[in-house]
Amino acid sequence: MASILKVDELRGIASAGDITVTSEGGAATQSLQQGLAKAWIFTTDKTAYVPTGSFNVSSMTDNAVGRPETNFTNSFNDTNIVGSFDGGYNRLATNYTGDGGITTSSFAHYLISTASSAADVASTGVGFGASYLGDLA
Repeated sequence: MASILKVDELRGIASAGDITVTSEGGAATQSLQQGLAKAWIFTTDKTAYVPTGSFNVSSMTDNAVGRPETNFTNSFNDTNIVGSFDGGYNRLATNYTGDGGITTSSFAHYLISTASSAADVASTGVGFGASYLGDLA
């Protein structure tokens, strides 16, 4: 007789694939979908931003010096998108997006060097990485 492997199961499946996960201590719950990165990108191509690895990213666009834009394969539901970035080492002071830099299908970045000027990844270090959170459409 074959042995049966007992596996813990996710509990709290509500509707439309929404899964709620109980916290480690059991006192709280969290939506699994809300806690996942919906897109990510990493590139070591310092001139054309060709993805080395990615998820839900169709391409990147080089809009200008220090202005790469991540284009998503599947759009977000709205522009309430949060991004976390790494644009190199030592010489990159900040990486942010300004007004109009976020649409449901793309997220534009401004890369600023420690000299307070726009800087491409090629001049700031080893590559560019980002992850994005929000609700997919």
